[in-house]
Order: sequence, then structure tokens, then C-alpha cells
Amino acid sequence: MAPITPEAPALTALITKIKEAEPGLGIKKVLSQIQAQEPTWLVSEKRVKKLMSEAGIATAAVELEVDESVPVSHIDTTVDVGTLTSGLVKAKMINKVIGKGLFAAQDIPKDTVLFTEFPFIYAPPMKRFNMILSGDACGLCARSIKFGNVLICACPACSRIKYCTKACRETAWNSFHRIECLGMNPNIKEYINHAVEEDWMAAIGALRCYERILIANETSPEELDSVIKHLDAFATISQEERQKKDTAWDMMGSVPAHAMWDKSVALLIKGLKFPLKTVGKAGVPALTKPLPKELEETLFTKDTFLKFVGRYNLNNQAGGMYLLHASLNHACMPNTAVDHPAAGTNYGVSIRLARDVKRDEQLQITYCNPMWKKDARQEHLRTEYLFTCKCKRCTGSDDTPGDDLLRALGFNV
Repeated sequence: MAPITPEAPALTALITKIKEAEPGLGIKKVLSQIQAQEPTWLVSEKRVKKLMSEAGIATAAVELEVDESVPVSHIDTTVDVGTLTSGLVKAKMINKVIGKGLFAAQDIPKDTVLFTEFPFIYAPPMKRFNMILSGDACGLCARSIKFGNVLICACPACSRIKYCTKACRETAWNSFHRIECLGMNPNIKEYINHAVEEDWMAAIGALRCYERILIANETSPEELDSVIKHLDAFATISQEERQKKDTAWDMMGSVPAHAMWDKSVALLIKGLKFPLKTVGKAGVPALTKPLPKELEETLFTKDTFLKFVGRYNLNNQAGGMYLLHASLNHACMPNTAVDHPAAGTNYGVSIRLARDVKRDEQLQITYCNPMWKKDARQEHLRTEYLFTCKCKRCTGSDDTPGDDLLRALGFNV
């Protein structure tokens, strides 16, 4: 056969497969494997290096000291960062300790909106969630319901949950409500009540992760694979591991943590595990397809549940887990700001530059109040995110953020 130049997606997929099988391979050995597996492909070492960098695949077997109890994020190869950001941003895997990050793909001026996105998982603060349950807030975006608005609509199966638009209702149905709806699935009521009684929003966040998986399984094997890859890319640590580290947000329930977790998993299984015993008002079961056996065996365990709880606590921005936003690392002098552009709701984020950035500069947000002094910032980051910040502000002699940065971040100074 005549030699051919492979398309970038096909070559990247083969590189990923090779590196997953042998993570320690460097560029030269990856190229050798490509040539052995696809002898008709014309591929240069320079192109392999370029594609590995763009996909965030480690180019060498550099061993770093890794604390397994510190959460590390991973590149989601199913997310086309360049397309979603109009070519402004690229993702890279930094190392095994920090994980992934987002970088400027070109020189970009201050105030540029790099991207706007809706959450992959959304579980609003408990006050808003209770408003949703009482019909006073939209069941998706948690915006307050203004009665008399002609756009307001209800779930046709339960009539209990209201939405500010039909678009919100459709999105909620396709991502979680078809399983959370008490008209379709009364079995989930005990779990929801349990989370509300314990004022435990992360339990609802974990539930929404499970629901995305189950609904994806109803759709297609490809959609299921995509959803699992999205969730796996978020920085993850078990809630149990975080509590061992004496974190600031230990469980606040009325019973010891392990007893609460055991109860939660039992109620979760009752509410979600196929086959559900009840059939909804619409005449069809909430779930129609069993999960793949291997996935089912690991999904409904306490270990997996606690990882979903920890994942939500670690990654949520005002209740939302975002595929791109979650790739932004921290700096106490950030170069980007997080905005919630929609009126009356924190559903959705825009990432805006707080200053000019150069090509290949890492894009960073702040995980804490930039007006805090070093000791307060360090304590917050250690207890909430399990790392010690070593940014220029924390390691330098000047601990002031500067009025220009504070104004760019939305502070009145």
C-alpha cells in the first residue's frame, strides 16, 4: 500500500492507546510503536511531540513524588477545548502532581471572554434546592419563579417541579429529572429527603452524577462512555480521605459519618438500581436498560459514592461542575475572572481575562478571596483543596493583590 499521512484525530487516538498501555514511553518509543502498528503511515517525531502536547499526553516518563491522597485532574480527550474557546485556549497535562491546566493559545488582551459554558452537573445550594422542591424556583437553573410569567411550565409527570422555560425543562429531563421525578420514580424520595434533612448538598451533587450515567446508558453505549470520561476527568478524592485530612467541611449530620454514608448508599440503591420496582404515571419505567455488569458492580458501592461526593465538593463552582472551568488551576494573583452571566441565577459561567496574557501562559483563577492575607489563603487552600499554594504572591515579598486586579475581578476598591 502507498504511504499515507494520517489525520490528527486518528494519530492522536493511536498515541493515546500506546501511552495507556505503556505510560513510561517517551516520544521516540511512541513513534516506533506507531510505525510498527501502522507501517503505511508517514509520521514524524516532531508531529508526534506536537500532538502529544496538544492532547496533554506526557512526553516523557518523569517520576514525581505523588501523594495519592491529593486530588489530580486529567485531560478529557472527548472535549475539544480549541473549538469550544474559538481557538483561544488549549489544555495541557502539567504533571502528575498538578494534573491538567488551561493555557493561552495566542496573545490575548484583557477583558476577553475566553469561553462561556453551562454546567455538566448542577446542584444548587440547599436554600435554592428547597425552593425548587416547593415550586418557587426553576428545577434546572434555580432562578426564582415569577408566577404569572407565561413561560413557566411544570414537569408533566409529577407537576411538582416548575421551570422558567421549556428549554430548562427539557435540559433537566435529559440530564437528571426523568430519574429524580417522583411521578416517574417514587423510590428516590427517601434519598432526597435524607439529603435535605442532613443539609447535605453534596449528596444531591453525587446523585446528579449517577443520574447522568444512568440516562447516558439509556441513550447509547457511546454516550455512556462519553459521560464516564467527563466525570473521570474531574479532580477526584474520596470524601472519606478528605475527612482523614481534617478538612474544613467535615460532615455536619446528626449521626456518625460512616453510618450516614451507609444509609445514603442503601437509599441510593433503592432509588436508582435497575430494575426499579415502580412504573411512573407516564406508563413507562424510569429505567429501561440494565447497566453493563462490570459498571454496575462498581457503581453502587460506598467507595464510588464517596468519590462522587468528594468530586462534587472539590469541583463545584456555586453548585455547578463544568468541563472547561474545572481545568483552571489556582493562583492568588489570577489572570482570569469567573462571572455568572445569566440574570438571577448562578447556572452558567463565563471566564474573562483580568489582564493581558501571552501565548502559552497558564490561565488561572483564584480559589479564595484575593483580599485575604497569606495565612488565611494558605489555610483555606490546605483545608478545602488539600494543597499548599506556592504561587508568586505566596512565595514573594509583596502580599498585596493590587487595586487594578481587584477591580478586574469585580471588587469595589
